[in-house]
Amino acid sequence: MPKYISRRNFLTLSTSTILLGLVPRFSYANVIREIHGKIWVNNVLANQDTIIKPGDIIKTGANSQIIFVIGEDVYKLGARSILRLRYNSKSNNRFINAMRLITGTFTGAFGKGKKIIQTPTATLGIRGTGIFLNVEPNNTYFCTCYGETEIYTGDGTTRQIVNTIHHEAYSISRDDNDIRISSDTMKHHADEDAHHLESFVGRKPPHSFFN
Repeated sequence: MPKYISRRNFLTLSTSTILLGLVPRFSYANVIREIHGKIWVNNVLANQDTIIKPGDIIKTGANSQIIFVIGEDVYKLGARSILRLRYNSKSNNRFINAMRLITGTFTGAFGKGKKIIQTPTATLGIRGTGIFLNVEPNNTYFCTCYGETEIYTGDGTTRQIVNTIHHEAYSISRDDNDIRISSDTMKHHADEDAHHLESFVGRKPPHSFFN
């Protein structure tokens, strides 16, 4: 005998499915995978069930961090950090395609599709990239762990393209509106971070990353 579900249960199941990102149109809904310490989303203290969506501002306290997944992308925000998520308002589907790291540290593992990361001193374009950033008021340290990163100037033109298979780091500072880009060493993160983040979406870093 077939088993039927009530309309109420159907709606509950449908909502849960959407929030878990199983319906492509609503894949911007999130799953928090790890949360430690105090995390605020839009100035409201967050927990494991908090939904993070485009337009939200995520803030972490001291000795705190959060890892969450949105679609094919994994986000890790370190202690004393502030991240704002954005989306393309011209699209019917509000997929995150831009974010602003105001301060602190961020590690990301991204799937297909171009995204923009803004900081007080830099604008970076990424696509299928593993990346780490440490943002201070007048300096942005970033490492392209693998993949491609485009560095943009204030007028939006491309300043430099970074394409690497295993960690290439730079510091970008601003002095009297003059942007300075200088090579740097890998620091504040490790290969294990990339493996850890990619595992949340069933991926591994590119094969070349292991060589």
